[in-house]
Amino acid sequence: MEFNTVTLALFLAGGLRLCVPVLLAALGETLSERAGVFTIGLEGLMLFGAASSALGLMWSGSPVLALGVGMLGGCVAALLLALGTVIARANQIVMGIGLNLFAIGATSLMRQLWLSGAPPAGSMRVVSMLKLPGLSDLPVVGRALFSQSPVFYFAVLVALVLWGVLRFSRAGLLLRAVGENALAADAAGHSVLRIRFSATLFTGVMAGLGGAYLCIVASGGTFVDNMTAGRGYLAIAITIFARWMPLRVLVVAIVLGLLEALQFQGQYLGVNIAPSLLMAMPFAVALIAWIMMGKAGAAPADLGRPFLRGNGR
Repeated sequence: MEFNTVTLALFLAGGLRLCVPVLLAALGETLSERAGVFTIGLEGLMLFGAASSALGLMWSGSPVLALGVGMLGGCVAALLLALGTVIARANQIVMGIGLNLFAIGATSLMRQLWLSGAPPAGSMRVVSMLKLPGLSDLPVVGRALFSQSPVFYFAVLVALVLWGVLRFSRAGLLLRAVGENALAADAAGHSVLRIRFSATLFTGVMAGLGGAYLCIVASGGTFVDNMTAGRGYLAIAITIFARWMPLRVLVVAIVLGLLEALQFQGQYLGVNIAPSLLMAMPFAVALIAWIMMGKAGAAPADLGRPFLRGNGR
């Protein structure tokens, strides 16, 4: 296939489709980290969302309901995580890694018990593509930007709303205050635990939707063991690399989605790089992000620190 506008449009469209799961999870992680909760269990939340959505599709036959069940599955898993890290004040990293390991085994068991058969036959078009009238017919950008899954447009909307809330609203100010100085926020009469608990549940909903998208939209309703394949960790790296800013998260996630698309379409675009190297590039960015977190002071000051009234940290 020679390089032309159609090839370019397919490449851009593929990159945007591939970025959606990590974008959703990273947006949820952005909110919880701004509140001071380091949700290292993001991978497990996505896995539970993916497995739950497969169950929802099998039981209901509706891909839309399946996405909702995936969000619910991620929220329930986040509830357990919030009870451990926010209420019981367990170590957030240890608890998150434990959830990730538990999710691998638990979702594999769910697949063996309830997901052994083929997913119900039916059209996934309602969740896989939404053509915006007029805009979808534009050359190149029409196919790339305006013929995407409704979930993609929802993710972009969430990024815009989060940016506005964190920057301009009182709720965003309170959330940032809890992440920067929980004791001061508590002294001002605000419930640190409630804010952190709610932020963690929101992260679970977004990560669950990301996992559900991976299962329902990207894989046609088929769940396989460990299908997230490290995307939860990649979403955490995106959050750090983007400096906890929703619009930057959106941009970085799209760039990494395009890098992932090069694995499949790089040869058509004239990129003579080994596919295995292209596959490793997003995770190389993740390593750089972790290094930057260790050197920079841009992280919320109370990130990862349990709140204990009266006894400091």
